[in-house]
Amino acid sequence: MKTLQSLAAELETARLARGLHYKTLAERTGLSTLAVRQALQGRTALRATNLMALADELGLELALVPREMAASLRSAGADPAAPPRVQSDVERLLARNAATPGRSP
Repeated sequence: MKTLQSLAAELETARLARGLHYKTLAERTGLSTLAVRQALQGRTALRATNLMALADELGLELALVPREMAASLRSAGADPAAPPRVQSDVERLLARNAATPGRSP
């Protein structure tokens, strides 16, 4: 995420997916309803502790990753918190077989 608006949009999407009202989220995080609404609309910056509380309540995990890795994760649509995936021998052989002209899987 590069902007306050993109962060707010992710939080708002998670809030809507969980069917939570701003007031409910505020009560569960100890923040005011106004603070939650403004944060999730991208109108105010969040303190780190408030961001952690909101993310936790919304079932999200904060992850700090190297910038180079973040760019490739975004382009791949991957979850930055997920462990790296290792291709199995079977997957590698199937891919090689599929790439060979005249061979069928």
